[in-house]
Amino acid sequence: MQDIRFAFRTLRKQPIFTLVAVLTLALGIGANTAIFSVLYQVLLRPLPYPDADRLVFVWNTYPGINLPQASVSIPDYIDRKTQAPALQDATLFTMRSANLNEGGNPEQLRALAVTPSFFSTLQRSPLLGRGFTDDEAKPGADRFAILTYGLWTSHFGSDPSLIGRDIRVNGEAFRVIGVLPPDFEVPSRDVALLVPFSFTPQQMSDDGRGNEFSSMIARLRPGAGIEQANAQFTTIVSRNLARLPQFQSFAKTSGFGGYAVSMRDQIVGDVRAPLYVLQAGVVLVLLIACANVANLLLMRATARQRELAIRTTLGAGRWRIVRQLLTEGIVLSLAGGIAGLALGLAGVKALLALSTTQIPGSPEATLHPPVLLFTLALAVLTGTLFGVVPALTVLRGNAAAFLKDDSTRGTAGRRTGTTRAALVVAETAIAVVLLIGAGLLIKSFARLQRVDPGFLSDNVLTAQIALPATRYSDAPARVAFWNRLTERARAIPGVTSVGLTTNVPFNGNVSSASYTITGRTLAPGEAAPHGRQEIVGGDYFKAMHIPLVEGRMFAESDTADARPVCVIDEYLVRKYFADRSPLGEEIQRGSTFKATIVGVVGSINSIDLGQPVTKERIYYPAAQRAPRAMAVVAKTGLDPLMIVPQIRAAVQSIDSEQPIADVRTMDQWVSRSLQNRRTPMALLAVFGAVALVLSAIGIYGVLAFGVTQRMREFGIRHALGADRGSILSLVLSQGLRTAGVGIAVGLAGSLALTRYLQSLLFGVAMHDPMVFAAVAAVLLGVALAACYVPARRATRVDPMVALREG
Repeated sequence: MQDIRFAFRTLRKQPIFTLVAVLTLALGIGANTAIFSVLYQVLLRPLPYPDADRLVFVWNTYPGINLPQASVSIPDYIDRKTQAPALQDATLFTMRSANLNEGGNPEQLRALAVTPSFFSTLQRSPLLGRGFTDDEAKPGADRFAILTYGLWTSHFGSDPSLIGRDIRVNGEAFRVIGVLPPDFEVPSRDVALLVPFSFTPQQMSDDGRGNEFSSMIARLRPGAGIEQANAQFTTIVSRNLARLPQFQSFAKTSGFGGYAVSMRDQIVGDVRAPLYVLQAGVVLVLLIACANVANLLLMRATARQRELAIRTTLGAGRWRIVRQLLTEGIVLSLAGGIAGLALGLAGVKALLALSTTQIPGSPEATLHPPVLLFTLALAVLTGTLFGVVPALTVLRGNAAAFLKDDSTRGTAGRRTGTTRAALVVAETAIAVVLLIGAGLLIKSFARLQRVDPGFLSDNVLTAQIALPATRYSDAPARVAFWNRLTERARAIPGVTSVGLTTNVPFNGNVSSASYTITGRTLAPGEAAPHGRQEIVGGDYFKAMHIPLVEGRMFAESDTADARPVCVIDEYLVRKYFADRSPLGEEIQRGSTFKATIVGVVGSINSIDLGQPVTKERIYYPAAQRAPRAMAVVAKTGLDPLMIVPQIRAAVQSIDSEQPIADVRTMDQWVSRSLQNRRTPMALLAVFGAVALVLSAIGIYGVLAFGVTQRMREFGIRHALGADRGSILSLVLSQGLRTAGVGIAVGLAGSLALTRYLQSLLFGVAMHDPMVFAAVAAVLLGVALAACYVPARRATRVDPMVALREG
């Protein structure tokens, strides 16, 4: 306690030094706390289910048609649940749209249709009420709902008496039978309520195979592993193909199978690498902060050498003084840790706001106990790390020599000067690594933004609309709604063209299916074609500026009574019609549906601008396919968000109970698709800028202290005739030499470390010479600026004053 009290008294006497050190540490510790908090919640925090390590997602796979992960059909789910001994339980779920109309304000929400085994598989229970029974998951008897805690509190005032009452969903009465706990993580984003997943006899029959639109979660039996489950899935596929010869050819050429992946790995996805990169980046920032504070403490200890020598002479042991210096370092680091917690919490909130759609799971803007322990350990470790540097200097010091020199402003000791220079070299090298990483990501992102997606996103508004089956059960009613909506939206002032689509680019709603080209025979071992399937209406191609290459667009004459038609993209033409025109050819789906190709449009990239287009796209007219859910796409001559009220009014003028959802501009969709690359780039750029500033401060501090310690030397040089230019060159060369060594070490380190960024780069080599050269030039320029001020001060030393004070 005596050491701690003395440390506080000593640090209070130098408030500026203490403030600079604490703020420097707070910056490093706060950044680490923020990133580690997100990393913990995504990668380390236990999933909120008992024995979560036994939970797996189960998928179909078709590697032969470039579809490594596909949804599961109802027959596949039933087969695996009942025939795979490795599975203890399983559930199937799929997304649904739910139009909630309470109090006359229609609102479109996301519902999750789940099998009754949902809760038994996850081994969780509702907070209020109960789960679904098998009788409640039958067609026509499935009007039941379980609300999420968020919907229950926001729309129904946390009223417990809601259980057993009806709410109006999709124009029908749904009986509320439960409410989920607040910490229940539904395995899909933005879900507001659960409804029963009922299967029709046809869906459960072999005719339902290939109709894949659902996701499956299974719980492994104790002792069973993923490899065992996958082997059993292979056996099930072989057994089915033996009794279903009509599927054998496609299954063989497409490589059809099923596989399981742990729930943790499925949830994390491709976020793991960016998180590790960011955590490494903030650790480097912390190391720079430690080097800076170590330098500050070392300079402070050097200035206190006479004081420490007197204490040693009066009987204080060296280890006693070392303990005191270490205590001062730890006190500083703990103060920095407390400030870092505040910065870390603010950083977590900023990260969640910046990357809402990219951070998997349900992260919270809070600091969990393991994160607090991490911050405490980090503070103690950093305090010990930078506190040991001046302590070692004391251990190696000569008290008698310090007492003989009665001025602390004499020539700086060689040993402490070397240590300070080494710390500057280290922080400069680390800054180089961070800046090169940031530079590579910035250049990569700039390249990515120049990629042509095949359409124009400027001034385009999109809004999702899902028509309830109860009011729009037949195709003519749905077609009439879409036609009326298109007409009314066109009449809105400022709107230039209006279209409809089932797949807004970059919204994650992708539909694909196998097809054949009439008259084309597959080569032996060749898989059937497989491509994106999209239904469009109105002037969709015009609104999105997707160019017509050949033939025609859809026309008003392409009605339900007319010959089925389709439009294909250039990718399909290059793949199958390179030697002839595709116009007049037929696309066939299933055993009976055929559509004649009437036009060819440009290919679009609607999945990931960082990846090339790998699948063809086939468009069908809405008038002939009559989908229930589509998005209106409006091209405007003004800010598209200004017409949202008019679009909503147009919809409700047709159907007063029909809401709209997912209202975004096309620019927002494109920006959202780049978020997983933008966030690491922005954060590494910030870390690099912080590192650059801290390095400049470090270089300046070391040189400024060195000049102060060498005032007598510079006075003698002036007295002996040295001009200002030579002294300026002497100090500048010393600082630039130190910075140059740090830059060289950093460039060498970057050559080895940038390979970890490879998965985040697009169109940029990991050893891009322009980035490396630019970073080296920037660091040299900053080092020169940091060196110039103390160097200029050295040239202004008055020889008489320096010699008299020396």
